[in-house]
Amino acid sequence: MKSADVRKTFLSYFEQRGHTIVPSVPLIPAGDPTLLFVNAGMVPFKDVFLGKEKRSYTRAASVQKCLRVSGKHNDLDEVGPSSHHHTFFEMLGNFSFGDYFKEDALAYSWEFLTKTLGLPSEKLHPTVFEEDDESAQIWSRLTGRPVSSVVRLGPEDNFWAMGDTGPCGPNSEIIYDRTGACLVDGSNCPLTHDCDRWWELWNNVFMTYDRAPDGTLTPLAQPGVDTGMGFERLCAVLQGAASSYETDLFVPLIERLRALTGDSEITDERRPAYRAVADHARAVTFLIADGLVPSNEGRGYVLRRILRRASYQARLLGLDKPFLPQICAVVVEIMGEAYPELRERAQQITDMVADEEERFLDTLDAGVERLNIIIRPETLVNRPQIFAPTVTQAAPKVLPGEEAFRLYDTYGFPIDLTRKVLEANGWSLDEAGFEQALEEQRERGREAHGEGKERDEALLAATRDLPATRFLGYETMAAEASVLLVSAADDGVEAVLDVSPFYAEGGGQVGDSGRIVGANGEIEVASVRRLGGVFVHSGRVARGTIAEGESVRAEVDESTRRATMRNHTATHLLHKALRVVLGPQAKQAGSLVAPDHLRFDFVHGKPLTDDELREVERIVREQIVLDRHVRTDVMPTQEALGSGADAMFDEKYGEEARVVSVANGDALRPGSGQVFSRELCGGTHCHDTGEIGAFFIVEQRSVGAGVRRVEAVTGFGAFEYADARRRVVDELSHTYNVPPQELPERLRALQERAREAPKAAAAALPDPSEVLARAELRNGSYVIVDWLDGVDANTLRQFGDALRSKAKSAAIVLGSAADENLNVVVMLTSDLVEKGMHAGKLAQQIGKALGGGGGGRPDVATAGGKDASRLDAALAKARELLGAAV
Repeated sequence: MKSADVRKTFLSYFEQRGHTIVPSVPLIPAGDPTLLFVNAGMVPFKDVFLGKEKRSYTRAASVQKCLRVSGKHNDLDEVGPSSHHHTFFEMLGNFSFGDYFKEDALAYSWEFLTKTLGLPSEKLHPTVFEEDDESAQIWSRLTGRPVSSVVRLGPEDNFWAMGDTGPCGPNSEIIYDRTGACLVDGSNCPLTHDCDRWWELWNNVFMTYDRAPDGTLTPLAQPGVDTGMGFERLCAVLQGAASSYETDLFVPLIERLRALTGDSEITDERRPAYRAVADHARAVTFLIADGLVPSNEGRGYVLRRILRRASYQARLLGLDKPFLPQICAVVVEIMGEAYPELRERAQQITDMVADEEERFLDTLDAGVERLNIIIRPETLVNRPQIFAPTVTQAAPKVLPGEEAFRLYDTYGFPIDLTRKVLEANGWSLDEAGFEQALEEQRERGREAHGEGKERDEALLAATRDLPATRFLGYETMAAEASVLLVSAADDGVEAVLDVSPFYAEGGGQVGDSGRIVGANGEIEVASVRRLGGVFVHSGRVARGTIAEGESVRAEVDESTRRATMRNHTATHLLHKALRVVLGPQAKQAGSLVAPDHLRFDFVHGKPLTDDELREVERIVREQIVLDRHVRTDVMPTQEALGSGADAMFDEKYGEEARVVSVANGDALRPGSGQVFSRELCGGTHCHDTGEIGAFFIVEQRSVGAGVRRVEAVTGFGAFEYADARRRVVDELSHTYNVPPQELPERLRALQERAREAPKAAAAALPDPSEVLARAELRNGSYVIVDWLDGVDANTLRQFGDALRSKAKSAAIVLGSAADENLNVVVMLTSDLVEKGMHAGKLAQQIGKALGGGGGGRPDVATAGGKDASRLDAALAKARELLGAAV
């Protein structure tokens, strides 16, 4: 059975049994601070199980993209050596929300495996939680086997939880017997034996409890069913493959890699690297398709780490040039039909991977060079091949653990590559020292983040039984509310209200500020954030006290809210304008909407030209001047996406979503025209684009491989920006006594004059031979301390090089004044350096005499200052130093 057919068969089976087919959500779990990535099929339904979210259905089925690289579920280190572990994988799942429970769930799983897929029942072995008598009885009826034959396991195996907190419960697994005997010694080993004989195929989780941060289990109001089946593992069973890496999901990737390495066959020694590259290429491809960008923090760092891990695994296979885009392209080819977002972003994926891989290969080269300098400094002259032995040591040498950690932490050099290079050169690694340095860094990270995490966990526990906050901020900026919780924080106070006009940070928009006023006190609100469905208002007590159960008035600061609204609506216009100018691939990759400015990240591989920037500005301004209407609608999410509305990858959308549209003429009247912009967005917006007032792009820059960032200002911020630049123009116009429109020509003329001055000064320089002829000769070495008027630093150094090349032995100090700077260069021939003289140390002392600073290499150094009155003293100091040293 082909993998594509397995997906279709599974979904069709459950659709025929009344389940709603739910599309996979992105790998980034929106609105859930407890998870780094979606790691199970039930993650999109977490709030449904907790009773905090209602859906129009009580039965669902899905094929969900998952990633397990962190926390409780982390398979990264298993990938490669293991035949069936993966970072990225697909999970087949069926779910019941207060509908069916154990009886039907177990019956569905047994029927699907044995009847629909035709797997032999004698190879399937159910397990249950050790206390779950009910499930054991059900399995006995379904299989016709004695209750005593149903294997009971403890909580480590058969009590499932998504994470440290949240919905959880006992589970019942179906284990597949691949071989009929132990793969180690041929015995009839128990199914808990880790010999790769037993594969878990299906996991029926009976969601029964909500686990609090302190471990307390609270029964759910409506128990549910969450089942999960590893898609890759099931495909391996159905295709008769010895591992999931030998299915149609991975074979094309591995074969493409084998074509690149030139291996005629894959040996056992090299197989783990092949598997790791294939697995990681899938993870990288899907993460980028879901909108993630490589970076040095958070989820972006995980993406970068996986990508680099793939790259250096290929280095172990002998590939020393970029290759990963080719493997990712095969992933798109295999998976593009099931996941159209791969095809939509295929070019972006390969471009971003190529750029990131090239950067990492530079990192690898730098790391290898540094490592070889440590092992044997003379290898710096001819950089060695990465694994080519460069020296045979008479006795084993050990690289200190802290040095290996520095390579790993500062240079991003993988520790297993360090081991390989050391081994090739007859060295070993201080493993204990490395692990100690690594643990010390982890401890520093825990200390840095532990306090905030503990605070969030305590607040999460305090709010988990509170009703979700009802947001009123679309209709009003002030409302009467009841205080549900007041909690002291290190820097103030945090409050939860039953209703709130304050917007909680999300979708790139910052939280509102304002005040909460009660009969006996007032809180100045500085920020608002979501914690689950609850809004947490953070600030300081301005006067008196605010108590739980009290009635208060919540008031948003209107000026900052309206400024934020202007920037948010402008962000939508900017997004559309960028796609008009650059093409549809210029999709949003992140944003920040604040009262004083907006920041917008988008997919694009090169800087925007001045003409492109001006055209983007023109389009946005046109929409502002035309005062287009901004309309908001709530509609089914799939319908909104089908209509062409854009959606953010890291936002959570339920069955229904809020859609913000900007009219194009009369486009928002039923049956007329097209909209200019349409996006799924929960933020606050202007009623009409004219409220934005003005728009200026103030900066563009790169923020990662294939991602650009634009910053802009609107409204009063735009007026201030324009006024500041007008003041600069007016001042320059007055200073140079020319009209503003003539300033560019005048400044270009001054620049040209400044460029020509050093050239003229250089042309007037004396011949180096003449300088040497009149120089002082001391102990066989020339001592030259001279002043060259009007020469820039570069020309000064060139002249010093010319002097040094003509002298077998010389100590040279040259000074000059140019562009209001005093520049000094110090140069020594190699014989004087070998005798112990150091140009950098000389430059330090000369720089002090100049009232500035200096330093550099033993043979060449520089010094500088600003005070021309110190010049004679500095040259005198130079003569004194050289006189004593030569």
